[in-house]
Amino acid sequence: MASGDDEEIEEDIEMYLREAAVAERAEAAGANGTVGQNIAGEVDSDDSDDFDLYSVTKQVRGARVGEFSRRNKARGRAERPWASVSAGEVHPYKPQKFRAPGPVGPRRAEDNRNELSFFLEVLDQYLIRYIVRCTNRYARQRRRVFRKERRSRWSPTSTTELKAFLGCMICAGYTYQPRLDLYWSDDDDVGCTLMKRTFPSHRFRQILRYLHYSPEGFCPPGSERLKSFKAREKLDRVMKVRKVMERVSRNSCRARHVGEHLVVDEATVAFRGRHSLRRYNPSKPTKYGYCLRALAETDGYILSDEVCGGRADPEDMSPDERCMHGIGDEYVSPLDLKPARVVNRLTMPFQGCYRTVYCDSYYTGVQLADYLFTKDTYIVGTVRRNASGLPTEGHPVPRKPRPGPGRPPLLKFPDPYPKSVPRGTSVRYHDGPVTVVKWQDTKSLILLSTGTSVCAPDELTTRRCKGPSGATRLEVTCPAAMNMYNLHYKAVDTADQLRAGYEFGRPSKKWHRQIFWYAMDKAVVNAFLNWKTYTAVRQDLPAHRVAQLSFRRALVRQLIGNFSARHRTPTASVALPGVIGNHRQISQGKPTKACRYCAKAGRHMPRAKRCRPFETVYKCEMCNVSVCHVSLRPECWREHLQDMQGDA
Repeated sequence: MASGDDEEIEEDIEMYLREAAVAERAEAAGANGTVGQNIAGEVDSDDSDDFDLYSVTKQVRGARVGEFSRRNKARGRAERPWASVSAGEVHPYKPQKFRAPGPVGPRRAEDNRNELSFFLEVLDQYLIRYIVRCTNRYARQRRRVFRKERRSRWSPTSTTELKAFLGCMICAGYTYQPRLDLYWSDDDDVGCTLMKRTFPSHRFRQILRYLHYSPEGFCPPGSERLKSFKAREKLDRVMKVRKVMERVSRNSCRARHVGEHLVVDEATVAFRGRHSLRRYNPSKPTKYGYCLRALAETDGYILSDEVCGGRADPEDMSPDERCMHGIGDEYVSPLDLKPARVVNRLTMPFQGCYRTVYCDSYYTGVQLADYLFTKDTYIVGTVRRNASGLPTEGHPVPRKPRPGPGRPPLLKFPDPYPKSVPRGTSVRYHDGPVTVVKWQDTKSLILLSTGTSVCAPDELTTRRCKGPSGATRLEVTCPAAMNMYNLHYKAVDTADQLRAGYEFGRPSKKWHRQIFWYAMDKAVVNAFLNWKTYTAVRQDLPAHRVAQLSFRRALVRQLIGNFSARHRTPTASVALPGVIGNHRQISQGKPTKACRYCAKAGRHMPRAKRCRPFETVYKCEMCNVSVCHVSLRPECWREHLQDMQGDA
């Protein structure tokens, strides 16, 4: 049973959630200003009662998505009236112009904004208070169960201390040390003065151990609360970090006006521990870890994401399960394939302003293009050669026999386009606004698009090619949709590069800790991109001149401020008088040993069961004598140096 304190903490967390909901509604009403705008501030597209061809085409697309709601019905040429596009043909279907909700970039453009204000837009005060309460509750419950952890004193953390802790974690990203204790070392080649001045080593490790972000708190082994939590976790595998991820994504959407071009791709969070959600992808630089489906803008600003396999699709849930997770019926789509559902869920808050979504061949499909077109959203993406619904005119569909009695033949789609054509040759088919283009580069690429006109003229692009005298540059014709795709599709990779340069957090065996570090790092990168746009406009600088490292260093100083968890000022060993030769302190590692000079002077550990002197992991490098660290008890080191002077 939970104690009165635990019930009070639970009430506080529930109050936080209610306050956050009220604040969200107030911010949305203040930011949007009018009814009929969604979370990102976009205006609904159905604002005209005029009859036009575009509206009729939307209705036809919607009827087709409902008609071919099962993937088997979408196969073959007979269901889709594909037609080839001849050169110079004029087609009536053209994409609408993008309706910008405001100047693309940060929403707040006031003067005299600093780096901390951009960071607190994404990681707001509500979320910081929530993490503080969950951490204090987790520490109290865990120390109540494990008596060994009560040997060290614990005082509840605060929002100011948590900000300083996050600042130190950001600082550790660009002053990386292989071991955590090296940040507090006095050696010349390692150490970090800022972290030593802000936190003692034991206090920093305490916060790192008890850092928590789930309202369930600590569930003792074998308890009924643990069994209930495991049962609920089967429905949502990332339930521990769900609130933090959703809050950071929601704040990221509200912190800026979203532009025209969006990208859906996969990001990988490194993790080599044991967990059912861990994936192995040999084609990625980070081969082991969690796969996240992310929606980003072209500059790498991540708007929303979800862990692959973390929760079932709304289409596969029962109405009771959807109600339990707070998922409305609007998230249930008639799409068949799971990748298409992912794209629809991620882009749902941004549909309706004629934006263009870029995907790779894993997500792109004809049914998804039809469905997004009915939502006034366009798609441009590569498509696989054997994808369902592609044109197969003039090319029979063979059925490949499969071994084994009673097994049906395998349906395989051949390449419906001519082969062995010169570089730069393109072939096009269209079904209303949906265009399929095959373009011959070093290999044949198939692209599906609704974001460009069916008869958009080709453009020139430069490609490298091998010649008798070496590599040369060659200008070839390229479809307009292919140029658009090559220009924008690397947004999520850009976000990965920005995160990988100064990674947030430390390696951990806890699976949820790595996803939490990713959410914090995403908050820093999104804040930096908003700051980059803001600074480039205010100071009339090129965007590439705003460095991420300068932003992170300034953010660390503003997060820490004048905070210090030390009760006394750290003193360097070289600052004490009487240092002789090579007498200096080094860490000898665990187990701890009793300090010789605390034993002589009778300085004993408080609240110990028996009278015993202070223990330490430090010793004199030359004398091999255990001595307390100079920043904790400088009198021990001073007495040791006096003894060395007397022996000399």
